[in-house]
Amino acid sequence: MGWSPTTRWRSETAASLRWTVLIDGPRSGAENMARDHALALERREGRGILRLYRWTTPTVSFGRNQPARGLYDSEVAADLGVDFVRRPTGGRAVLHDRELTYAVVAPLRAWGGLREAFRRINEGIVHALRSLGVPAELAGPGRRARPPDAEACFREPEAGEITVQGRKIVGSAQVRIEESFLQHGSVLLAGDQELLARMGPPGVRGRPAITIQDVTGRVPSQGKLVEGLVSGLAEALSGVWESGTTTPAVEKRARALVERYGSPEWTWRR
Repeated sequence: MGWSPTTRWRSETAASLRWTVLIDGPRSGAENMARDHALALERREGRGILRLYRWTTPTVSFGRNQPARGLYDSEVAADLGVDFVRRPTGGRAVLHDRELTYAVVAPLRAWGGLREAFRRINEGIVHALRSLGVPAELAGPGRRARPPDAEACFREPEAGEITVQGRKIVGSAQVRIEESFLQHGSVLLAGDQELLARMGPPGVRGRPAITIQDVTGRVPSQGKLVEGLVSGLAEALSGVWESGTTTPAVEKRARALVERYGSPEWTWRR
């Protein structure tokens, strides 16, 4: 059965969280980061949120503490039609273009910590990709987390990240915001991350990422993607899942936070 705005999922084991699925239209980098941050600040008891969205223009997002000032050429980026934004989460540079981005927000205590939340969410995305014919798996242990330098997120997978044939297909990052956590990331549909090399330092070059189109020869429709991601995450995270909309409080916070995420002082602070 396909996904629709009235579809409701109930996991086989009834967990305490109730999940709201938000399907957003394309927005700017500043708007997308502001909305994710605002959702993490809402702190609704017993609630989790899955937001799925796209970007109005190709945008490079930097990790919260990643050095970027003076390392990326804004004039080349402007010629290429690429914007920049800095995320509230950690990690390294990602080009958001031909992809679907997800954001998961939930009470941190529901998982006992960021590491377990990361594992469970990534397991759900693996389920989703396999339902689309992509033989995804989690990268094994032995790969250490890399420092927040100028490199690209998709250059090398780390332990627990989602790969196909040893190459990264989903890039994710996390942050704790008060008593909640935010994990968001990019599911690559087509294209590559090599455009970063035309704007940034040599460190952004490296082993190319892999996309759904590379594996299956096609890009699934948004409906199929949404259905797969919601079903896969519902299977992995349990709970009760239903479609919904953002609250007025989230909309108000997001409008206030756009100023931060649209600010060159924030984007180029490091």
